[in-house]
Amino acid sequence: MSFFDSIIHAMTKNFAAVSTGLVEGEISTIREEPVPTVPSDRILIRAEAYASNPVDWKLVAGGWTRKGTVLGCDVSGVVEQVGANVTGFVVGDYVSAFLRGDYSNTEGAFQSFVVANPSTIIKYDKSLFTSTTPLSVGVHPRNYINTFEGAASVTLGLCTVAMSFPFCLGLKHELRDSYKDKYILIWGGATSTGYLAIQVAKQIYGLKVIATSSPANFDLLRELGADVVFDYHDEDVVDKIRQVGGANIPYALDTVSTVKTLQAVYDSTSYTEFVRLDNLLFLDEEDIVTDISRNVAFGKTSTFLVSGEPAHLADDYQQVPSGLVEVFTQFWQDVLPKYISTIKHINLKVLHKGLDSVNEAMAIQSEGSLRGQKVVFRA
Repeated sequence: MSFFDSIIHAMTKNFAAVSTGLVEGEISTIREEPVPTVPSDRILIRAEAYASNPVDWKLVAGGWTRKGTVLGCDVSGVVEQVGANVTGFVVGDYVSAFLRGDYSNTEGAFQSFVVANPSTIIKYDKSLFTSTTPLSVGVHPRNYINTFEGAASVTLGLCTVAMSFPFCLGLKHELRDSYKDKYILIWGGATSTGYLAIQVAKQIYGLKVIATSSPANFDLLRELGADVVFDYHDEDVVDKIRQVGGANIPYALDTVSTVKTLQAVYDSTSYTEFVRLDNLLFLDEEDIVTDISRNVAFGKTSTFLVSGEPAHLADDYQQVPSGLVEVFTQFWQDVLPKYISTIKHINLKVLHKGLDSVNEAMAIQSEGSLRGQKVVFRA
């Protein structure tokens, strides 16, 4: 028996948090399973920490996930086994991964041992981690990615931005110098995705950033690099954005993605001749009031597609857009790794250790009151 085989042989149990459907007070239960078999094109990760995302709750609440499916999209941990056809990873690597949780009976982040696609994994220099000791329960401030909790909190968000910016918005990092006088509008700058989008927009693309949030997060967003911040509650916010950006807001990302916010983003960019406008909930010009004289291209970022596999959620079958995988992979493998040590995670709301915290995390997401924080917990 090889060294790697002996490691796997010693691991006889796997625990997974699976959906029970919309049952009041509890929407997940823990199921014991064997440690999964690792295909030749996948990696086995021993989970150290998890992060909860709004999509986890929304898929259950919307009836898009079946009873018994494994929950969760964000996990960090240590590589336990590398598939025979996978390169660039070795046993013992510190990693975080995005998985299509809430989707199948096997794939999902909230497990003791996770089989992950290398195409949506981030590998970290171990020297970046200041400690591997679990963070205490409570709120921990934003920081560089130097803990397993911090690593768990960023991967879905970065995958989302890695589809939105280079593919849906058509941004090219090699044209950074040409963007220095252009604005991108990020609606919802204090969301977990908006928080990362501001940093990517500044650090990788050199764009000027207009962001919206509540006033309590203004200083935070400026610290991340936002040039101008507006209160999205302000009834004059659209006019104020237009006054600042004028005819120079060719890019916009709506991270909140409601009909109301998409309308506000569309209106805020009305002085610009050609705009690429992206959102995260499949909305487009059919959902809002538009001006036929304007030239606006609508994007629809669906992170479940970045691995190149179609997604079938309830009655909604999503095909992978042509060119997505190539653009995403080039950014993910060649561009993002150069900046991962300079990116900060959002404030962390740490729950008690263990998969029992999934229900608490889901309850927090269902309240819709989380602002400027990401819910995380240890394995």
